[in-house]
Amino acid sequence: MSEAGTHGPRRSKAEGRSRMVASAAGIIGAHGVDAASFSAVLADSRAPRGSIYYYFPSGKRQLVEDAVRWTSTLVLDHQRACSARTAGGVLAHFLEFFRRSVVSSRCRTGCPLAAVAIGSYSEEELLGRVVRSSFQRWISLLARQLRAQGVRAAAAQELAVTALASIEGALILCRAAGGVGPLDTVDRQLRRLARSAARDRRAH
Repeated sequence: MSEAGTHGPRRSKAEGRSRMVASAAGIIGAHGVDAASFSAVLADSRAPRGSIYYYFPSGKRQLVEDAVRWTSTLVLDHQRACSARTAGGVLAHFLEFFRRSVVSSRCRTGCPLAAVAIGSYSEEELLGRVVRSSFQRWISLLARQLRAQGVRAAAAQELAVTALASIEGALILCRAAGGVGPLDTVDRQLRRLARSAARDRRAH
């Protein structure tokens, strides 16, 4: 049997599932968890109707969970590729992921994890754990990268939390304003905080 015959159908199925997960993440980020119905996801991903229960036998909760994990992985992969040589550059690289999302959606989308965290599905213990774990992984990676650029450990942790909290808030303001101005403001302020944190390390 040829390689295409062996792996083609598997790859096709995996791609179909990935499209549905990506569609769910986009819908959740733009309209909230309640809007990510199976019919909406199927229409957006153009997947066959019968595939939803095949890929997500546990129902919508599984789809939402996978959308959260998929989004978290995208952010982590983006940040791991950061080649910045300053603390400010590390934070700017992190913010750029969200800026691209805002620009590409014309300021119509936010963070799917935030939508899950504040929505009714956050009451589900498993989803709550997945969201908390994802946020913590982002913060931990940022803190490690900041420490590598000379920021003291405690300050790096606090700066990472501040960066994430500021960006999540800015995403809401961007949607309300219809522009990326709030993210630009956060970018400038985070760079200032990063410079201050780096100077504080050198002073000690």
